[in-house]
Amino acid sequence: MQEELKTDLETLEKEVVTLRQQLLNLNNQRDLLITKIQQVNGAAGYLRGKLGVEAPEEVVEEKPEETTEENSEG
Repeated sequence: MQEELKTDLETLEKEVVTLRQQLLNLNNQRDLLITKIQQVNGAAGYLRGKLGVEAPEEVVEEKPEETTEENSEG
């Protein structure tokens, strides 16, 4: 019984490490995307200024409400 619990604990600890690494990777990708968006917006703004064109209205998609455990249990 103790050995099974130790094995389960080791498995869970490895999973935590894996999930943390995935989160770090996603955060790094997010930061890179933010930088790219800012660069592209800056370049587009520069070209709009050169051409005398107004910026198009930004379309923002609304995120669907996230389901949490509290909401799904009820």
